[in-house]
Amino acid sequence: MKKKNEKKQEIQNSEVIKRTLYSLIFVARSKTSKDYAWSIIKRLLAELKIDHDFLKYIKIKEIENLEDTIDDIIVSSDFNHVEPKKIGKAIQSIVDLFKIRMGNKAGYFFLAEFKEVLGNKYHSIIKKMGVDLRLIDLQKQIYGWETGEYKIKDEFNSNIAFLERK
Repeated sequence: MKKKNEKKQEIQNSEVIKRTLYSLIFVARSKTSKDYAWSIIKRLLAELKIDHDFLKYIKIKEIENLEDTIDDIIVSSDFNHVEPKKIGKAIQSIVDLFKIRMGNKAGYFFLAEFKEVLGNKYHSIIKKMGVDLRLIDLQKQIYGWETGEYKIKDEFNSNIAFLERK
């Protein structure tokens, strides 16, 4: 039996990022090839190191050596010392760009599937880190507006405007 003063063991930042990346890969590989899903993550991590230097603490095995498990993602213990809000910004960028790179292959339910695979516990953790998956969906809708899929409709007698499909 646990004592009242005993703290719950906290989940390390390294475990959160591994679970997040693997959840993205898991969902993506059902829509495309396993190698393609892993290669997107590898490329994104390399690109995003410019803005989030702590991503250097994450290594992905070479494609030919993958066992297709979460253990293919190696995270240095140094990652655990990074401020959670910074990690949240990086995760937001990774998820957003991952979905964009998947394009139409991601599909409408990609984020819902991602949240399901990630699990409530980890979704709550990344949410506390500042990751807003609803924002990613909103960005997609705005992108649709920018490409002409939507138009702005003004309310005649007020200052309210909203997006409407053409």
